[in-house]
Amino acid sequence: MTDTGLSAFAVFFMQSPSFLDFQQTMQETQGKNNAHTLFNVFQIPTDNHIRSLLGPVSPVAVYPMFDFVFDGFQRAGIIDSFRAADNRLLLALDGTQYFSSQKLHGSCCSCKTHSNGKASYSHTVVTPVLVKPGAAIR
Repeated sequence: MTDTGLSAFAVFFMQSPSFLDFQQTMQETQGKNNAHTLFNVFQIPTDNHIRSLLGPVSPVAVYPMFDFVFDGFQRAGIIDSFRAADNRLLLALDGTQYFSSQKLHGSCCSCKTHSNGKASYSHTVVTPVLVKPGAAIR
């Protein structure tokens, strides 16, 4: 369960749904992977495994993790490096669709009926990113 949670966080943090697939390939070809190095993941789960374990978890249950991560970044001085001239933090928001299917769906999926009468089911997410004018991309 720990590897699954850390892997889900890694996918979110890296903003790349294919991150775990790439890490699995890296493990198979090179005998090591960044999921372990960066996020301390020992066994890389599949996307389906993450969905089956974390899908039923209410979003409210993970809200405290955002405060925990933010506080950790703040204690490490990372947050201060993003402060603008007036000492404010600028937060950019972007939305993206991270799951879509015409077959698989659950009660929390958004449903769109197309002009041909077929339905597609999806999940979307709003991703917050701290930004600083003039800062280089890391």
